[in-house]
Amino acid sequence: MAIKQKDVEKKSKLWEIVTTEYKWENLILGILATLSAALALMIISGNPLLQISPSFPILGEGNNGVIFAWVLFTISVFGLILVIYPFFLPALPELKKITWAKWSKFLDHSVRVLIFLFFLTGFIFLFNLLIINLLGGIL
Repeated sequence: MAIKQKDVEKKSKLWEIVTTEYKWENLILGILATLSAALALMIISGNPLLQISPSFPILGEGNNGVIFAWVLFTISVFGLILVIYPFFLPALPELKKITWAKWSKFLDHSVRVLIFLFFLTGFIFLFNLLIINLLGGIL
């Protein structure tokens, strides 16, 4: 009785490395994307601490530095989307289950929240005045 062997499909080593998920890759991508976005925004805003010298090859000529910064910013935003998207993916089916309150209930709850905020703001304002008067008397 002969055992038939399955044909094993050979995968490229490069493809295997690219498709392997590593433990900290999302965290590293998020940090690098945030830092590169901040760097790009500093270049775009014309921050004097970070300017590309006109003598710098390619980027120093004309508007090449600003164009580079916009490309870097776009890549950074894309990287942040790649990091954040997997966290929101499971939430999408749950969002479809949400039902909104009727108009009367919505209005009732909104008025209650606004009244609460009014009283809380007044309490903090009075407490602030009391502290200012006490410190003014002490100092």
